[in-house]
Amino acid sequence: MAGLSLAVGGATWALGSYIQSRPRVEPYRERLMVLGMLLVAAAIATAPSVLIHSVPVWIVGVAWGFGCLGMGMVIASTSVLLLKLSAPEEAGANSAALQISDGLTNALLLTGGGAAFAALGGGAVAGHAASPGGSHPVAFAAVFLPMAAVGLVGAWVATRLRVVPKPQ
Repeated sequence: MAGLSLAVGGATWALGSYIQSRPRVEPYRERLMVLGMLLVAAAIATAPSVLIHSVPVWIVGVAWGFGCLGMGMVIASTSVLLLKLSAPEEAGANSAALQISDGLTNALLLTGGGAAFAALGGGAVAGHAASPGGSHPVAFAAVFLPMAAVGLVGAWVATRLRVVPKPQ
């Protein structure tokens, strides 16, 4: 199931990137980014639902597919929009700044999420001397739900994107 989720995620990410690259969607790039971020947030928020016994595990794989579709639309669109808005002499510096800020943001979110997960007993193994009682479902929700909120903030920020024509 994990391998299938990864394969579907890779394929839908590529599909999202392909969709955003089509000339007919260029006028809607900003809206595409909002949609992409909403798909990402929904996929992340869906993940802890499998902690409910009546929810089948394959739901996460389907949600991840939609989330990866959104990532494919957002990541590529962000770079395209950045280059479109940059003066030619600033394109390289702006592109580098985007990569640095993306890396720092990922590092902070992963570190914070990992610390919260560990502090709440995530990853504990039942019967293991170092982790009596097993893993706590609240640890999963405590990581995934705030990350979904980050995705929603990203969608809100994307609603503010506007390409302003440069004065001649």
